[in-house]
Amino acid sequence: MEIDPREEVSYRLNLAIEQLEMATKRFSIEDWVGVVQASQLAAENAAKAIIAHFHLPSWTHDPSGELRIISSEIPSEFKSDIDELIEIVSTLAPEHGRTSYGIPA
Repeated sequence: MEIDPREEVSYRLNLAIEQLEMATKRFSIEDWVGVVQASQLAAENAAKAIIAHFHLPSWTHDPSGELRIISSEIPSEFKSDIDELIEIVSTLAPEHGRTSYGIPA
């Protein structure tokens, strides 16, 4: 089975938008765990949408390494945005487990 990169980009972008909208809704009701969870997924899928332009993203909640690898192939006018997204994704990645499963005692 072959995957069309355009479909993967569109899929990941739509997921990122959905999760950003969810984070906004959860913020309005002060669901702080939900805000963090949805924000992490929004950032993760935004990064994976960019990665999907180049290859199929891996199954990780921290795609910052993949994004860093392909950043040299991205036009230089987007360099600061990519660097910022790398920072956001790597910062939020550990929160996936915490918001999904809690903190182990």
